Amino acid sequence: MLTFFLITIHVLANLIWIGAISSVGFLLAWASKMPEAEGKIVGAMARRLYSIVAQPAFGVSFLFGVAVISTDVGSYMHLHWLHGKLTLVLGVIALHHIIGSKTRKVAGGSMQQGGSGAILSGALILCALLVVTLVVFRQSLIP
Repeated sequence: MLTFFLITIHVLANLIWIGAISSVGFLLAWASKMPEAEGKIVGAMARRLYSIVAQPAFGVSFLFGVAVISTDVGSYMHLHWLHGKLTLVLGVIALHHIIGSKTRKVAGGSMQQGGSGAILSGALILCALLVVTLVVFRQSLIP
């Protein structure tokens, strides 16, 4: 029962996290196409969304994901699909931090940094889609 609760919170935090961080990336791309004064305002909005929603949701997702695995480490480490999932999750985490770094720079007035925001968000969403695909089709992937 505890495991189901942990998974539920983990998945909810993932929904909030991926939605927020992908929105931040798209806001950065939008800001990069604006004059500097307006772009800084949008960059500040993106920074606020990153700080208030994306970062806390990432933290909750990470903590509850670790908690799920810690309930039965031996069993989870023998699941082949989990290794692929965790590798893709590392990609999502890296993209999260890259977008966050660009958010600080755009909020500070460097509009060029936001130009790749949409591409980074697209890559993040693709990695998240692959993670979900591995989880949904995990029964088919068991040798």
